[in-house]
Amino acid sequence: MAAIRVGIIGLSHAAKTSWASTAHLPYLKNSHGNYEITAVCNSSLESARSAIEFYDLPSTTNAYGNPQDLADDQNVDLVVCCTRVDLHYETIKPSIQQGKDVYVEWPLGSSLAQGQELAALVKHKCVKAMIGLQGRVSPVVLKIKSLLEQGLIGEVLSSSIIAAGGTRSRDSVPVGLKYFTEKQVGGNIVTIGFGHMIDYVNFILGEFVSFSSHLKIQRPQVEVVQDGKVLETVNSDVPDLITLNGILPSDIPLSINFRRGQPFKDDPGFIWNIHGVAGEIKVHGPGPALQASDADVKIQLHTFARDEVEEVKWGSPFPDLPGPARNVAALYEAFTDARADQKRYPDFDDAVVRLQQIEDLYASTNGVKHGV
Repeated sequence: MAAIRVGIIGLSHAAKTSWASTAHLPYLKNSHGNYEITAVCNSSLESARSAIEFYDLPSTTNAYGNPQDLADDQNVDLVVCCTRVDLHYETIKPSIQQGKDVYVEWPLGSSLAQGQELAALVKHKCVKAMIGLQGRVSPVVLKIKSLLEQGLIGEVLSSSIIAAGGTRSRDSVPVGLKYFTEKQVGGNIVTIGFGHMIDYVNFILGEFVSFSSHLKIQRPQVEVVQDGKVLETVNSDVPDLITLNGILPSDIPLSINFRRGQPFKDDPGFIWNIHGVAGEIKVHGPGPALQASDADVKIQLHTFARDEVEEVKWGSPFPDLPGPARNVAALYEAFTDARADQKRYPDFDDAVVRLQQIEDLYASTNGVKHGV
């Protein structure tokens, strides 16, 4: 099969955030013939040309300074959107309208309405659309799912999660993530940190039948830092604490406590227990962002009949790639496998489900509460 020709939006070596180069480029440049990068689109033509040279892409790679020109390129099959979330809608829509397949990083848009419109458009245009909820293909997540499917803990009775993450600090953000303090942008610890986590949890255990939640802004003032220096202090309207109690299929209760920043000193930043009739699974690691990194994550299985705890081994199919690129690589390969077969990757319908869930999360709170 011929390589899928890729146009990337947002591959800039000068950008303050570099997910495109960190997570997408390593696989795309070494995909064993599955993909080839044929175009780059940035905020300016100069920026796109600079990125092509900086990342040593072929000289035949086309450079564009606006999304419509990329959408019109007949040498592009798949458009990958890696911009900041508030640019997703306007930068990817032209390519969908031109009938191109697309891959958009999570969140799909700044709002549920944008996500619903894009999901409807891909159906109307009959194009394939992948959303960057790559936690679903994490080897840790797939191993947990396999343990449950094998019945190793019997019927699941309950589950609980204690997580700390979203940003590395509880009271500051790097300058490149200043927008994490602005809810209207759409990219923050609720949509990204919590959103990625709850997606792979629901992928394994099923979607909520019902839930209630409480969101709180505990630290309204957030320092914006660069190179260890505080540039400014801003007021945040984004919750930094999420507590949730819900009911999953088969009447399984799930409780979650997710807070921004560091965990208790020397404690894991992520502890997930799945309690069953015959045993229990415990997952723990530095943080809940399994979609981005599975370093130092451990899975333990307690079998009640033997009263023994064993560590469950797992491994990545892409050990030679940097951590953030491994699950993204798995998504690209799932997309390749599914081109002529059934869907094997998260799509825009999945994204709308998650965006609706986040809307419901805020609605359930009945107003975000501010700390002292």
